[in-house]
Amino acid sequence: MSTIINLTDINQGKAYQVSGFKNHPSAYTEKLHKMGFVEGTPIALAPVKLSDPIVFQIRGSRIALRKNEAKQILVQELKDA
Repeated sequence: MSTIINLTDINQGKAYQVSGFKNHPSAYTEKLHKMGFVEGTPIALAPVKLSDPIVFQIRGSRIALRKNEAKQILVQELKDA
């Protein structure tokens, strides 16, 4: 099983999936959940050269999150991707 890391620690070109949230439940994590950050959902770093915010590809969309927001999301690398 893969190690669970913060969304801010993912690398370009690798596939990940959402594993949960650091501070769940909270109003902000509920908002993220409604935006598509659901456990088991594939997520990747978008090929955009920004450092803050960070742009992610999830559910066919690109979503930009500030680093302090993205740190609330936990992911794990998909080994077979």
